[in-house]
Amino acid sequence: METHYDVAPLVNFHPETGLLLAALNDSTREWIGELETPSIDAIVWQPWPNSYSIGALLCHIIDVEAYWFETFAANHERDPEELRVLLSEETKQDDGIWPTPPAEPIEWYFEFHKRVRTRSYEAIRNIDPTKVYEGRRASFTLRWIVAHVVEHDSYHGGQAVLIHEMWKKMGLRAL
Repeated sequence: METHYDVAPLVNFHPETGLLLAALNDSTREWIGELETPSIDAIVWQPWPNSYSIGALLCHIIDVEAYWFETFAANHERDPEELRVLLSEETKQDDGIWPTPPAEPIEWYFEFHKRVRTRSYEAIRNIDPTKVYEGRRASFTLRWIVAHVVEHDSYHGGQAVLIHEMWKKMGLRAL
């Protein structure tokens, strides 16, 4: 039989939240498979100064997921050391400023993401998906928050894949 894909709702979550989280897992599975195993040089490479890199994008994906699920939705404090490692303060994505990421193998990033995702899912497990949160300029439901994280994961995961493809096509080596 060919491979079978599904996004069945995660168990022990409200069905709406569980379905969105299953979509998030599938999004991540997809770009991780496409990303392959970039070298450390490829992970820290920036096409131009202060631009995207595979590592900075992965740090950002992890950081944003933890922020929306743990800090915003579940009102948990973030670990200052984790924020430092994820370059949370230095990353200014709206201004196009991306710091040089940790020079670590891709498995380090994937394990970090897995730990944060497990913890983040647990933080929102028992929250009603229709709960409304008040932000500075808008209100959000947990459903929207999870959908936003799915979109964010897919968007930046795709960018990481593209940067790796650029690296490979350009035949780059350690600079």
